Amino acid sequence: MEGQAGAAGCGEGFHSWMALNDNKAGMEGLDRDKINKIIMETSKGSKFYENELKKEQQVDQRIERMLQQKAQISEQQLRKAQAQVEKMAADLERGRDLGRVIVHVDMDAFYAAVEMRDCPELKDKPMAVGSKGMLSTSNYHARRFGVRAAMPGFIAKKLCPGLVIVQHNFEKYRAVSAEVREVFADYDPHFLPVSLDEAYLDITEHLRQRRGWPESLRTHPVRTEDAAAAADGEGEQPESQGDSDADSLSPVLFEDSPTSPPDPPPRGAVVFGTDAEEAVREMRFRIEQRTTLTASAGIAPNMMLAKVCSDKNKPNGQYRIPAERQAVMDFIQDLPIRKVSGIGKVTERMLRALEITTCSELRQKVALLSLLFSEVSWHHFLQISLGLGSTHIERDNERKSMSTERTFGEMSSAEEQYDLCRELCRDLAQDLQKEDLKGKTVTVKLKNVNFEVKTRASTLSSVVSSEEEIFAVAKDLLKTEIDNASPHPLRLRLMGVRVSGFVSCEDRKSLQKSIIGFLQAGRIPGRPAEEGQQSFFQRAQALRLRREAGRGDPRDPGDSASSSSSSCPSSSLQPSAPAGPGELFTCPVCFREQEGTDLRSFNRHVDECLSAGGSEAPGKAGVWGSGAPLTCPVCNKKQDTRDLALFNRHVDVCLNQDVLQELGEGPLSHSANVTATAWGKGKPENGHSPTKPSGKNKRHGSPHLPAPKKAKVLVPGNTIDRFFR
Repeated sequence: MEGQAGAAGCGEGFHSWMALNDNKAGMEGLDRDKINKIIMETSKGSKFYENELKKEQQVDQRIERMLQQKAQISEQQLRKAQAQVEKMAADLERGRDLGRVIVHVDMDAFYAAVEMRDCPELKDKPMAVGSKGMLSTSNYHARRFGVRAAMPGFIAKKLCPGLVIVQHNFEKYRAVSAEVREVFADYDPHFLPVSLDEAYLDITEHLRQRRGWPESLRTHPVRTEDAAAAADGEGEQPESQGDSDADSLSPVLFEDSPTSPPDPPPRGAVVFGTDAEEAVREMRFRIEQRTTLTASAGIAPNMMLAKVCSDKNKPNGQYRIPAERQAVMDFIQDLPIRKVSGIGKVTERMLRALEITTCSELRQKVALLSLLFSEVSWHHFLQISLGLGSTHIERDNERKSMSTERTFGEMSSAEEQYDLCRELCRDLAQDLQKEDLKGKTVTVKLKNVNFEVKTRASTLSSVVSSEEEIFAVAKDLLKTEIDNASPHPLRLRLMGVRVSGFVSCEDRKSLQKSIIGFLQAGRIPGRPAEEGQQSFFQRAQALRLRREAGRGDPRDPGDSASSSSSSCPSSSLQPSAPAGPGELFTCPVCFREQEGTDLRSFNRHVDECLSAGGSEAPGKAGVWGSGAPLTCPVCNKKQDTRDLALFNRHVDVCLNQDVLQELGEGPLSHSANVTATAWGKGKPENGHSPTKPSGKNKRHGSPHLPAPKKAKVLVPGNTIDRFFR
């Protein structure tokens, strides 16, 4: 078989590459030979045929290289790889989680079902949604002819001449999807939507609460027409109607469901049980009652198994794997590898070349795969073979991108291409706004009539989310490709637009911190301020007062009052004093606390302080405008200067002195250079710039410039943060 796969060429090999994939629900028991023959005859000579032939040849080359690599593997390498695999398998087994109940819900032929609901004459006809270029889905009548999703429409027409192809109506599909998701949210508010027609739910918490629910919460009415039909013979009693509904789906799935409720529910209502199968049956019932569309579901301990189970009893059915290791391994034993999400056409062919077709064979040859595939790939294969998957549904996980694309017949008009580009940007902008996302990178994806795919991206300095913003970038990217193809037209069959590099709403808020957030004390009225909520000067003043209280050092009452009123809020000096109602804001100019919640009043106060300071000495930046002398909040001494830069340097020296003393270090010596820099004109007396003395760090700066921020004080190993920690 390996040689056959490796020698696959344009004949039988290409036939196998283009062969019908009948793993889709509703396609069992088809005449594959007849269908594959029609596909081959219809495809020959087309661009589709040529593109598939090219991909077939590329896969053949990969398989050939893989088999050559396999032939060079020694027994010793294989034994070493086997030991590594077994060790990892043991680790994975220890981490196996069977405590969650994961559900995967998949609407049955969703797009087609919506169209048949709105156009009843299509219900008994084979129909599909899409175009002659590509189909998105087909109903179950069409699947009996071999028509399926991701098949070109012209091939589908050959398989089923009576096929009715309906154009997409995504606005309608989104509206129905929103109704379905409202039902999902009742069972798991944090469900993970995968697309418009499927989602993952973790109903573990719902089941815990459900066990205590009265019957009234588990009773749901039937639509009027359904209730009338039930009265005509589909179910003489309400509870039997519920049982018949279960039997029509899959009789063996509902053994644990209650068969005779203690009190009969109202006529035209259905009562559901409390276990997982009953909860999912209730969910599917509510979806059908609300939308008249059916859904299938899979129930399992993890997401990978739930996805496989949802396809087991399609359409309008459900399947459950018990939360037991042996039940999981029995289910996975003979499961075809192509049924597992993440194993596509190419991977399937490569594994078949190694005689791997089921998950049990996958487990037996993981050691070999670890030597032939990437680490990520063979880790994934091992997890599949053990029936393991994710047990945590993370809807709010960081999203990388959002996109939309359309497949169509050949389009070569630049005007039509621009119109389609704008339409895609409009749809994408609506999706972005629903998720409150903005991105910096816009990408345009183009596939020409030769099936060659190109992507062109542009990263912006600012985020975009609106239709006009996205289209402005996408239009330029599209225009570049149109110009590159000139003088020939750009012949397309697919176009897509993607936005990535997201900055979420929370991230945007964190980048827009206001001065109010910095100034707001955030304290509860009547309670002393916590140390972590106090300003830098408040903590320094509080430390100084604690030291003075411990030493019993008397202070001049006038000086204390002056310091309290000018440098530090009164609440920090007298924590027992009751605070007024509302929040407290500290003025960054006069350092007084302002009571109340009116931010406008607080802003006016700040403006008045700034105006007062500026009116004293207009044109002199960095000069204290108030007539009152500056008082150091650390040593509590008045400073004979109005230069804020010099005053800040004095405060830094005081803080360094106290910090080192508090931490048990030696006191910071005031060298002549430091003194000259702090109190003079920014230079030593000799007129030269100060040089860095050995062993001590010293501040540098230009005193004639304003100092909006205090420069970093370089104290080896000690910081202000450490002091106040």
